[in-house]
Amino acid sequence: MKIVTNSQRKGGNGKSTLTQNLAHALAKYHTMNVLIVDTDDQRNTTSAIPVIKPPVYTVENLLFDRNITVADTAVPTCWDGVDIIVGSQGLSAASSRLETMPEGHTQLFSKLRYAWQYDVCIIDTSPSLNMLTINAMCASDGLIIPLSSNYFSLQGLAQTVDAYRKINSDLHRTLQLYALAFVIHDGRTRLANEVHEKVQEQYPDLVCKTVIGRNIKIEEAQVKKQSIFEYAPDDRGAIQYRALATELTARMGI
Repeated sequence: MKIVTNSQRKGGNGKSTLTQNLAHALAKYHTMNVLIVDTDDQRNTTSAIPVIKPPVYTVENLLFDRNITVADTAVPTCWDGVDIIVGSQGLSAASSRLETMPEGHTQLFSKLRYAWQYDVCIIDTSPSLNMLTINAMCASDGLIIPLSSNYFSLQGLAQTVDAYRKINSDLHRTLQLYALAFVIHDGRTRLANEVHEKVQEQYPDLVCKTVIGRNIKIEEAQVKKQSIFEYAPDDRGAIQYRALATELTARMGI
């Protein structure tokens, strides 16, 4: 199983939207069994994906109950091939609790390493660098950083790369940085294009060739609790997300 963290230190960069549409694309077009783990206390991914049956446990139970396994917590979603471990509103306190535990940064790794029934696990994280985000990175093979083409996204990129380097140096030396993906880009504005060019110049080997344009259909799909592939399968947003999923599979080596 390949485990990937989706992380960005600034909110509003399409992190949860990328998690949802990437998961569905991998299952629908690449016939993979996908697990989503929602470690964001905002629970955007949890609230945006309908599940077939109500979850009994959350990611908080998975982290702190040694008898609870991935099989106990993961529930099937309405998307064939995609399961989710839902987030909980108590995750802020959970992060503080992890700080007091010996090897608290490896709690998620200790559970996910046995989830061989999945081909890919995508971990959605909060914008803050808390112990849950550190847990996600320490459990992962690699990291994807979503971007929008605005100035604040550049700040978030710098902070996220800095966090990645510290974790790679101190806690998880094999953690890779797979890709930087522009998932909200308005190519009509000069500022957006300048931001895109600046990131390409700084990280030429990491920026995905596929760019997701700003798209109302993608936003509407999320409100309707659908992926873009269900809501508007012929829309350019669906075409772009399908291409991005293909590019990311190559970058992740799956």
